[in-house]
Amino acid sequence: EDLVNNHGVGFFILADEEPTINRKKFIEFCQELIDRGLPDRVKWGINTRVTDIYRDKDLLKFYRKAGLVHVSLGTEAAAQMKLDIFNKETKVEENKMAIKLLRDADILVEAQFIVGLDNETPETLEETYKMAWDWQPDLANWSMYTPWPFTPLFQELKDQVEVFDFSRYNFVTPIMKPAAMTRGELLDGVMNNYRRFYMKKA
Repeated sequence: EDLVNNHGVGFFILADEEPTINRKKFIEFCQELIDRGLPDRVKWGINTRVTDIYRDKDLLKFYRKAGLVHVSLGTEAAAQMKLDIFNKETKVEENKMAIKLLRDADILVEAQFIVGLDNETPETLEETYKMAWDWQPDLANWSMYTPWPFTPLFQELKDQVEVFDFSRYNFVTPIMKPAAMTRGELLDGVMNNYRRFYMKKA
């Protein structure tokens, strides 16, 4: 309210990895925005999980009424799914349904794909592009798998890490080499996905 009234803010993002994880608190937050008459003056966005959107499908119109206009979804990428073959079909369908539910509620959807895992191949990148086009989010974003320096995961994967300039840890630069691709091939594949997706959208 202070940001809207005193600083002219018209859009904000809740910088939380999963603000919807506590459903009761999230509903209370939305209701408070409505009670204060803020949705007419400020819109907002979140990052969250497909499972939460599926769980809250009957609340999406209410979230939109509270000013939620942009949801960035962490979707399962093809290489991730290959690590969990048994759940693959369920995840594909859940991702597609969550995107449709959000679009039906007049909420802009951004599908986030993690790419560059050790088992990434040209074929899994192609499959991810096909998923993105089939699901029809408003935006698609392919982020490079980037373990943060000094974390246990980084120590575990350091044999695959090829870039140690931490200023390039930006989710765009590939810093790890998949077993079957060079980092250059990985980047070219991702750029090709962006080109095709947005050219067809345009």
